Amino acid sequence: MAKLDVTPDQLIDALRAEKESGHLTAEHIQSLADLISDVRPDVAGKFMEEKSITEIKIPRSPATVELIKRLEAQYGECLTTLKHYGFLTENGEAKEGDINPPSFEKVMVAFIPEEFEIASHFQKPVLLLIPETSFTAKVKAMDAHKQKGQKYDTLVEDIYKKTDSGSDKITGWRVVIADGAQEMRAHKDTRPDLHFGARIMIRKGVRKIPYEKGMDRHKYILLMMDAIRSGKPIDKKSRTILDDDPVLCDSQVPNAGFDPEDRNVHFGWSIPISTSKTYCFRSSVGGDVLIS
Repeated sequence: MAKLDVTPDQLIDALRAEKESGHLTAEHIQSLADLISDVRPDVAGKFMEEKSITEIKIPRSPATVELIKRLEAQYGECLTTLKHYGFLTENGEAKEGDINPPSFEKVMVAFIPEEFEIASHFQKPVLLLIPETSFTAKVKAMDAHKQKGQKYDTLVEDIYKKTDSGSDKITGWRVVIADGAQEMRAHKDTRPDLHFGARIMIRKGVRKIPYEKGMDRHKYILLMMDAIRSGKPIDKKSRTILDDDPVLCDSQVPNAGFDPEDRNVHFGWSIPISTSKTYCFRSSVGGDVLIS
């Protein structure tokens, strides 16, 4: 873990400013203290003694309160999906050498109020616990647990293989709320008749940056795993543009979808001047914090 190169007073001042902005809850305080104590014990003690920080109230809209209740119910389903695909043991614990998944409390601390508010407007907010592994490891896990009637392995184009990194071991966890609707509605501010490059620019312009993001390969495969395990694969009639993936560039647009005939997942790409009304966008929030 990186060293926090600040004095206790500097950190306290920064946290007091965050408190006044309404970004910190009492739960945040305890979790932050636990994290800080690992790298700066001298800060942690003074941090918890600062009464003006710990006495916090955070306003939440009714939609956000309802979302958090849904996420709490989904947390157990996340663990079930991870067990199904072999990331966890049958007891829901990490395998030897892997990092344990975060508790629901730690999952909630990883998000900020703006992200909850944005996710509350998704068609279908879905909580994802994403193990920090290579993409190849995730694909292997999916192919090792094929669904009934699946004829072929996951189709992964070379652009994903050439840009992969990480290992088979779980070195941490990222938590994301993604829009998990089976088929996404066209966004009111985007024009599906335009080519992909233009649509990506428009979509980026209407997103609530920096909190609202798109999808990448890791978010998508975990979302698809959860959907397949529940018997309701996403994107059977469409494909999702992976506009948050690092391979997105002026010459290629990564995308993914489900083939209902072969019953496998495709990770492919298109050229930016391509057009198709069946290609859609999915929003997500979170994923910036690596929990280890």
